[in-house]
Amino acid sequence: MLIMTDYHDSDRYQQGVELMESISMNPAGMDAIAAANGEVGENVARMLGEFCFGDVWTHGPLDLRTKRVITLATISALGRERQLRGHIAGALAQGFTREEIQSIFVHQFAYGGFPMGLSGLQVAQEVFAELDAQDDD
Repeated sequence: MLIMTDYHDSDRYQQGVELMESISMNPAGMDAIAAANGEVGENVARMLGEFCFGDVWTHGPLDLRTKRVITLATISALGRERQLRGHIAGALAQGFTREEIQSIFVHQFAYGGFPMGLSGLQVAQEVFAELDAQDDD
């Protein structure tokens, strides 16, 4: 019999939350995933917190800025626009400039093709416009 525990109680999950906060990502998103996805949601939130942020983002010698660049490039290459939006906003909050973010996608022209890089640039422009609109309010 599997005994479920609150996914918030895990040390690895807490390490993931701390990492997310250090790169200006809101860990409350994991609770939203848990709430919106029924029984599987808590497991997904736990996996994100423990593995993705608690293990992978804290692993190895690469600094968090480099890991963010890899994340932006990979998510863009995979065409995952929904997740790309959050990571673009997170990169800005982490201290990236708009020009640095755009440069990541321009660099993709040579290795992934213009459609991929242009898509990343388009999503970035949409995120920038949304943030500008919020600042105007």
